[in-house]
Amino acid sequence: MKKLITLLLLLTTSASASISILGPLTGQTENYSYYDIDVVLEDDQYVEGFGGPATQRTYYEYIYMTPDSAGDDFRFSNYASSLQGSAGSTIDTQVLLYDTDDFDLANVITNMPEIFNSSSTFGWGGGQTISTGGNGTGVGEGAFDGLFDLEEKEYLVVFTSFQPDALGSMDIEINGPSALYFSTVPEPSSYALIFGWIAFLYVAIGRRNA
Repeated sequence: MKKLITLLLLLTTSASASISILGPLTGQTENYSYYDIDVVLEDDQYVEGFGGPATQRTYYEYIYMTPDSAGDDFRFSNYASSLQGSAGSTIDTQVLLYDTDDFDLANVITNMPEIFNSSSTFGWGGGQTISTGGNGTGVGEGAFDGLFDLEEKEYLVVFTSFQPDALGSMDIEINGPSALYFSTVPEPSSYALIFGWIAFLYVAIGRRNA
């Protein structure tokens, strides 16, 4: 049993090692909160061939997020970054929000998200807005800085750069009219798979120690 607990602790630590969250912090008014998030793009999560040759990699990190209540003007702002790709340093960053009810983590980046950061040349938006599930409006090419209309449901939030092979760090602030809850694992719809895996480990370890 001790081995099982140790293994689960290691899994939890590795899943959250690339994203750290400070908050909620107090904003200008009583009903306003913000979160300071540090993201490190490492070489363990990526898709290949997105927007370029098959060997090109787009690295990303992700976290699950649920607003306490629906509301306008949740602002996602990348206020600093240090990213280096195969074409040199870049300030291009992207934030993509997927609806976890009908989305598979295996399809991030390559499939269009529900909500995204718009820009003139990079990102899914291309200066457009969308009417299904919310809007994302950005300030142009470079670091993302957008206002998103969120619903009271769970989102898969993906942080990335669309510049080839970009690795490094991002400093991000999210603020809005209500609290946000973050998790490195999906909410109850996916718990059955998680507990099934835990049960399998328990049985396997028990047989080995018998």
